[in-house]
Amino acid sequence: MPKTARYDTLSNLLILLFLLTAYRIFMLTQAASSIDLYADEAYYWGWAQHFDFGYYSKPPMVAWLIMLATSICGDGFVCIKIASPIVYIFTTLNIYFLAKELFDEKVAFYSAVAFITLPAVWLSSLIISTDVPFLFFWSLGMLFFVKALKSDSWRDWLVTALAGGGGLLSKYTMIIFVVSAFAYLVTSKTHRHHLKNPKLYVTMGLAALIYLPNLYWNYTHEFVSFKHTEDNAHLEGELFHPGRMFEFLGAQFGVFGPILFGWLLALLPRYKTLKQNESYTLLWWFVLPFFALILTISLLSRAHANWSAPMYVASTLLVVSWLVLHGRKRWLAAAIGINVLLGVVFYHYHDITETLQIELTRKTDPYKRVRGWKELGREVEAILKEHPEAKLLSDDRKTMAELIYYIHPHPFDAVKWNPKHTLLDHYELTTSLQKQLGEEFVYVTDREEISDVKKAFEEVEKIKTIVIPLYKDYKMVYHVYYLKHFKGYSPAGTSK
Repeated sequence: MPKTARYDTLSNLLILLFLLTAYRIFMLTQAASSIDLYADEAYYWGWAQHFDFGYYSKPPMVAWLIMLATSICGDGFVCIKIASPIVYIFTTLNIYFLAKELFDEKVAFYSAVAFITLPAVWLSSLIISTDVPFLFFWSLGMLFFVKALKSDSWRDWLVTALAGGGGLLSKYTMIIFVVSAFAYLVTSKTHRHHLKNPKLYVTMGLAALIYLPNLYWNYTHEFVSFKHTEDNAHLEGELFHPGRMFEFLGAQFGVFGPILFGWLLALLPRYKTLKQNESYTLLWWFVLPFFALILTISLLSRAHANWSAPMYVASTLLVVSWLVLHGRKRWLAAAIGINVLLGVVFYHYHDITETLQIELTRKTDPYKRVRGWKELGREVEAILKEHPEAKLLSDDRKTMAELIYYIHPHPFDAVKWNPKHTLLDHYELTTSLQKQLGEEFVYVTDREEISDVKKAFEEVEKIKTIVIPLYKDYKMVYHVYYLKHFKGYSPAGTSK
């Protein structure tokens, strides 16, 4: 009998990745006219205006990625974001080759398809965030860690070190990679001997060396990035929030996909069964520590859905390999189909609601946080042109980031109102109103009561209130003031 043509090949995966990435880039071009940058994207773009080994709240990799993309094609909406769908091609290929190392080509193909169609990846492909380079380096690290365990070649260990250092320069939680790796080695009869392997420790040292410039930057900047990471955990006050933990778990059904996450929850407790297969054991250890950490944080405080992103790599391989090797392909097909449907619906949400004549509200529009900023920028830009001697002043990080991007020319000399002299964002780290006595400002705020601001200036003139209707139940409202001759912060001043 003639052989049936295989479709689960690397060449077909490459075609799929090309078509899907082209579709996502096309959707970015379409979105450019209807939505704006997320505040964090505008924030990171501001960082990318100058090269550094660290920035306020994150390691530098996301800013470097934006810097590379915008140096090639400019500072437009698409160019700022375009690295995301492109980098996901390479992350997916890392996952393909990792699955091939652990299982076979069939599992590799389905694992790659499942990963690139995760709801989280559909969303993340349209957003430039720290997760984009982080997932690339995490998957690259896993791939060459597995290769190094098998080959013990310096090449594979060195690439693992590069991935580890790159991961730390992307997101500090890369350190959990080390926890997973050691937990696996301790429990693995096959590879436990690597605990005495000098190459393992040289790899760790080289990864730390690659990360060292960011550590030095933090040393010279009061360790602000680490403090911010600690603040994000919110481990203070009442430390028991089961409702938030279940909310986090519920969100994982959305970001990982309802079927895939359901199977993951079913597989994780089956360690005794999984440990009979060395590949399953490795994947289990690269899921559990991170999942347990974020689940604990969600119970003690709160955790955003995307904080579990690194476990998506091993989770995808664990669930997909189990379904393929145990003859559950229908479950896998349904899982991928549902995830693709969720992704397409999200991409075309406004088209669908418009076709169905559904009027969106603040609660029903997932794009609500990326609307209205362009209009606000145009309004403030016109005011600044009428007051060329004044600098932009704001009291909110997100507002300031959006305005700096959407006002032309970009007001990079903008200053943050910070009467308490806190150190809670990049602008409070890099700007100081106290050094600009006697100067004039155009102050943009959503506060109605600004008595503390009035005390700090000789003259305060309200220019206008900007109202941008977005939905029938919500409108963006900002007040704009012309402030003359800054006298210094009042001792009794309060921040927003």
